[in-house]
Amino acid sequence: MEGTSRALSYTIRFVGLLGSHSLGRNPKLMATAVDLGRELIRRRISLAYGGGNVGLQGTVASIVFTNGSLVRGFIPGYLATRRVYGPTYGVEHIVSSNYYKYFEMNYVVEAFIVLPGGVDTMEGLFTLISWASKELHNRPIGLLNIYGYFNNLIKFLDDVVRQNFMSLSQRKLFISSFFVGELLDKLEFPKAFPDRGASYDEFANPERLDLELDL
Repeated sequence: MEGTSRALSYTIRFVGLLGSHSLGRNPKLMATAVDLGRELIRRRISLAYGGGNVGLQGTVASIVFTNGSLVRGFIPGYLATRRVYGPTYGVEHIVSSNYYKYFEMNYVVEAFIVLPGGVDTMEGLFTLISWASKELHNRPIGLLNIYGYFNNLIKFLDDVVRQNFMSLSQRKLFISSFFVGELLDKLEFPKAFPDRGASYDEFANPERLDLELDL
């Protein structure tokens, strides 16, 4: 069973996507990315992602964009100018660093979905985890746990709570499912989004941030 999507009235209208710019070795990863793109279209959910047209992120963005939904790509300037990941679908927003990419995405979306990925994906995920632990954002984060990819991470987060390094309320922001429809259904429950998050000054010193990843 892949959730109860037909029974719900959808309230999430914009999601942020983290995931690899590679397709990985397992062809079923791409198949699931295709399913996610189609389900976002069915639910009329717009997409913010890390730009480009390749990998798992590019697969989802391509489907959402070609079916007429709003897509916004947030990409650091040093990647955009070299077109490392190819052209961006939809509206491209050039930011100064990965840090600002996640900040801008957090500001416009109501939830995040994380696909399997490597170091860059984990950087984004742990940035969001860090912000949540400091109560700088309250966006629910959905881990699309394809073939148990995030099992070890989920165990780690649970242990962080047990060791009193994160509160249970913060841990509840992280939701996981093996299935696209079920994950989106679960993300519907944390519906209270009282504001769009902290300001730049509340996150960190902007002059310090300008130095990050300025390659």
